[in-house]
Amino acid sequence: MDGELTGVEMIKLRQRKLTFALVAFVAIFAGCKAESPTTPSVGTGGSPSGGVTPPTNATLTLTASNPSPVVNSNVIITATATQGNQAVANGTAVQFITNFGTFVESGSNSIVRTTTNGSAAVTLTATSAGAATVTATVGNATKTITVTFATQTTTTPPSTAPTITGINPGSGKPQGGDTVVITGTNFTAPVRVLFQSGTTVKDAFVCGTCVTPTAITAVTPAFDVAAGGTATADVIVITQAGTAGEQRTTKSGAFTYASTQLTPGIIAVNPATGPSTGGTRITITGSGFQAPVQVTMGASGAAGAPLTAQVELQVVSVTFDTIIAITPEQRLIDPSLTQNNGSVALRVLNIASNKDAVITGAFRYLPKMAITTVGPTEGPFTGGTRVRIDGIGFDQPAAVTIGGIAAQVISVSGTEIIAITSPVQLQSCGDVTGPIGVTNTDNGDSAIAGVQFIYRVPKPIIVGISNPANLGGTATITVLNALGFARITVGGFAVNVTATMVNTDGTTTYTIQVPSTLPLTTQSCSAGGTAPQTTQFDVVYTSATTGCTDTAPKGLTVNPPNTPVLFLNPSAFQPFTATITQNAAPAPPFPGTSVTASPSQTVAIVNNGVAPLTITSVTNNGAPACARFTPVPPPSIFPLTLNACESFPIIEQYSGQLSPATETCTFTITTNAGNKTLLLVGTSQ
Repeated sequence: MDGELTGVEMIKLRQRKLTFALVAFVAIFAGCKAESPTTPSVGTGGSPSGGVTPPTNATLTLTASNPSPVVNSNVIITATATQGNQAVANGTAVQFITNFGTFVESGSNSIVRTTTNGSAAVTLTATSAGAATVTATVGNATKTITVTFATQTTTTPPSTAPTITGINPGSGKPQGGDTVVITGTNFTAPVRVLFQSGTTVKDAFVCGTCVTPTAITAVTPAFDVAAGGTATADVIVITQAGTAGEQRTTKSGAFTYASTQLTPGIIAVNPATGPSTGGTRITITGSGFQAPVQVTMGASGAAGAPLTAQVELQVVSVTFDTIIAITPEQRLIDPSLTQNNGSVALRVLNIASNKDAVITGAFRYLPKMAITTVGPTEGPFTGGTRVRIDGIGFDQPAAVTIGGIAAQVISVSGTEIIAITSPVQLQSCGDVTGPIGVTNTDNGDSAIAGVQFIYRVPKPIIVGISNPANLGGTATITVLNALGFARITVGGFAVNVTATMVNTDGTTTYTIQVPSTLPLTTQSCSAGGTAPQTTQFDVVYTSATTGCTDTAPKGLTVNPPNTPVLFLNPSAFQPFTATITQNAAPAPPFPGTSVTASPSQTVAIVNNGVAPLTITSVTNNGAPACARFTPVPPPSIFPLTLNACESFPIIEQYSGQLSPATETCTFTITTNAGNKTLLLVGTSQ
């Protein structure tokens, strides 16, 4: 039927669709293969179809879009390859490798890209700071470039917010009109200054030229303040007023409005004592102080009565709650220096309101400090010496230094201080000397004694050494004024202290191990070798605590070991040679053949020890021919005793044989210091 496909036509249509799909798949596969340079195939005529043969002796350059990027940013690395000043063929493979970071295109540290017009590019990134060395390779050409990734730093811009650091003066009259200077930072015109007391806010007058970045000059507005009262106000500064960048800052309670009828009140005076010579800087705390003020000191009379013998103080500064003033000399108030034990009253008068406040016994004059006597003036460096300081003008609390070192204060009165010295950290063995001083903590009055204190460092003395001693044995050393850990040397050699005993007479006895390696003096023995002698060594004691030392020259006598020492001189016989003289007869037995004995050799047996050396025997061992070594010491002379450096000679001579021969035997010396065996070799020739 028209418009319908038969079954055969349907099958043919499906075959055609399958053929087209297969052709498309092959085309896609071929296209992908052409894009991969890892295994490029070579086209005809050097064309890039299907791959390009890597060039030889190409010239390669590398560039980076940013050699100093920040972490997590991308850098384009471009490789340009030329050959004979011409760009290499399109599709030429370029291998990129990095030792740091990764390539974005591959997500790894290596990738192969192909050239277009002689160039190939890759994108490098890194998640941390570091230097990346990127290497590009084209054929046998290689080039590297370094890209350094740095941590991104952000600079916080300086704050533009205004701040208030102070306002001067800090108080004024309720009707306003006082000129004040507000100090701070970031004052940017146009500026408004507000004063707020309670819920009432008022503008202060600020002239157009009265603003700098750090100061504003303003005139205070008026506020209602009850008679004799005060009111505090917050100071508000608005910068860039009326603009989009407007900012404000507030300093709470920065200004005090005080009524002209203000009544002062005194809470305390500090310090409350000072020297009679005056000059003490005192701080009067309270409220309602209003400049100008008058501060006086004098003797207080009956309640409500004015002060007598009033003397005005020098006023240094005045705020609403603090006055700083300087005391006058006491003699101006009380020439006798005895009234009320030196105590005086203090009066503050607000001149504008004619209101005042008085505090009795506010300040006490002390005699100007002086130290008259000190005792004792020396003690051990370990501290603990109780020192009495007499004088005048002392006050509790007081700080005391003795020998320039802070001491522990036990008691303080006006004329006497008891203190205990502290330990001294020594830098050397010498005594430590320094001044004695007292300072009244509350008013700062001080004095230095006319004498100095000496911290004594006891010097050690070696008072006894046990003698004699043996190498490797023990000895005792007794020291006076031994302190702390002891270091002892004998003949310059450090010794081990094995025991320490403190004696009732104040000395200390140390038991030491005498080194077995001490080098004893020796005497030369005429027959050979040397024998040790009794030797005297210097003994040095050092206190590790004080660094002080004492030396006992040749204080320790050390005996050598009481043993014999067998020594042979020389230590061996040389080979012996006997000479054969043949008879001129033409045939054996050659009557008349003779042999001439070898020259004799002597070996001395020497005692290189202290104790007697006993020679028990001297024997030949081996071949019977050894008996012909002469002379052989007769057995009857043994045992033979040798004292130190004494010797006994052994003289040997080889008689020889009529026919050529070599004979060997041993020669043994037996003693109480051990045995020695000598090899005897005799040759007849």
